[in-house]
Amino acid sequence: MAAHKSTPDGQSYLRSIEESYIQYRAELAAFFRRKTRDAGSVEDLVQSMYERLLRYRPRAPVENPIGYLYKIAGRVLIDANREAHIEQNLYLQCDAADLNLLAEKLSSLWVHEEGGPEVAIEEIDRVLKQLPRNCQIALVRQRRDGWSRVQIAQELGVSVNTVKDYIVKALEHFRAHYATKFADR
Repeated sequence: MAAHKSTPDGQSYLRSIEESYIQYRAELAAFFRRKTRDAGSVEDLVQSMYERLLRYRPRAPVENPIGYLYKIAGRVLIDANREAHIEQNLYLQCDAADLNLLAEKLSSLWVHEEGGPEVAIEEIDRVLKQLPRNCQIALVRQRRDGWSRVQIAQELGVSVNTVKDYIVKALEHFRAHYATKFADR
């Protein structure tokens, strides 16, 4: 990371980033492991940090390279923790008994169409099959099987953020499909 002491040109800056990645990667991973709300995202945070270093070059020479790395790591951590907090608040905590009571109330209001649940299941399968395979797997594993994103990422061999993208894409596809279907009525 010593190359940061002078105004970075393209090649020397990339080389210094690569050297710092090798030299400080384990130390930064430990930092993220201690500070993050989502222990499964440590590797993603390290990658995000170095991605940020590559994307946004310092305007002035860096006098304290280690301090600069931790400053960027801190910003990445703040963003990740904010996102985790927002995501955590998207889901309501509900007792199973309360959930069953609500389900019973709602099912009494439900008007069954011709064909009943079999037709609905066939339609869900048809819409699901329109998605790329990884999106299908991620959505089914999370919604039907109750897997965490970390478990799904391990199965698919991708990052947790990629799993999140797959699930969002699948849910948007379903929303669009059913929005169109109910708009026609």
